[in-house]
Amino acid sequence: MAKTETMTNGADRRSLFCCFYAGLGDVAEAARRAGYPAETAAADGAEILRKPACRRMVERFRAVLQENPAALVRTGLQRLAFGQSNDAVKLLLSDTPLSPDMLGALDLYHVSSIKRDKSGGMEIHFFDRLKALASLYEYSGDADGKAAAHALIAALSNRTEEA
Repeated sequence: MAKTETMTNGADRRSLFCCFYAGLGDVAEAARRAGYPAETAAADGAEILRKPACRRMVERFRAVLQENPAALVRTGLQRLAFGQSNDAVKLLLSDTPLSPDMLGALDLYHVSSIKRDKSGGMEIHFFDRLKALASLYEYSGDADGKAAAHALIAALSNRTEEA
């Protein structure tokens, strides 16, 4: 029975990877978010994408996401507003240069730019969390306003039909 549970968990993780990959477009990051080890995430993700059934699943997820681009925008803003910046701090405080594999394993979604000065110092700029929060707030208010307007129109149109 444990083998069946493991197989189900593996299938669930592959599905989760496909969902993340459809939205993120980054194999290694999607695999990490789906629970694969950071050290092997890129290879694990590439192996999953070799399976035709998984590629079809990614396409189905992408089709759903494309039907609602507002959801993608909201997700990106939420990630900027509430996500962690631990990996950027790790990069900044690292005494030794990180290997390309280690750099690829970092989540730098919140970073807008990285600069290294002539003395070897590093400057990391982040996207503005307050702006992302403000945009989320405006966005949710706009959606609520549109929903309220549609409800009002529907209510008014029902009354005119009854009269």
